[in-house]
Amino acid sequence: MKIANYFQLPKEKILPDCVVCIPGFTLKKYLVLKDSSLSIFSIMCFGGILYHTLGLPFLSPFVNMFLSENDYMNFLKTPQDYLKEDIIFKDKAFNDANKFYYPIFTLNGIELNMNHYPDFNEAVVKWNQRKKRINWYNLFVMAYTESQEFAEQFDKLPYGKKVCFVPFKSSLNSSWYINPNIRKDLNGFAAIVNRFAMGQPFYYDVFDMLLYGKKTQLIDM
Repeated sequence: MKIANYFQLPKEKILPDCVVCIPGFTLKKYLVLKDSSLSIFSIMCFGGILYHTLGLPFLSPFVNMFLSENDYMNFLKTPQDYLKEDIIFKDKAFNDANKFYYPIFTLNGIELNMNHYPDFNEAVVKWNQRKKRINWYNLFVMAYTESQEFAEQFDKLPYGKKVCFVPFKSSLNSSWYINPNIRKDLNGFAAIVNRFAMGQPFYYDVFDMLLYGKKTQLIDM
């Protein structure tokens, strides 16, 4: 990027080399996605990981954090009302993987677990910065669950592009199946879903998913 800036190359003509290797990639699709100002709401780290994988700006506060299914569902019913409120520090918890304490905030009754922020003040700053960037005209809403009841509630939400990854076959339009045994080296379904965001592997065409909410399966599950 430093060399590109030195030669004054336009940023819109620069893309991460790893993106070219993503299944389903075409330059046209990627440029449309890059210019679409996509905001991703996600129940856990999936959105932030996907932004990073695709080299896209973080246009959502739902990065490096997670919520419970109940709190996330309540948020999605009236998100703009929730985001008018300030987050309030409630408690702290220990991140076993990274060996530090992280903050838990409340937002009008729901809990936000900022599990990748050892700096509590940074968590507040990042949340407030990113919530101002939300593009309400282009939202992609992601969840995962092992509960049929949650999947049915999620399917009823009024979002044009929404996906709930599930470890069971389902007839619901928004429920996308991922075989829970496809990565036996990983511990838990959440980890399997997050690895999809990293491209390890891509179970579905990520460009079709984010641009159109279209389910284009890439591998046999």
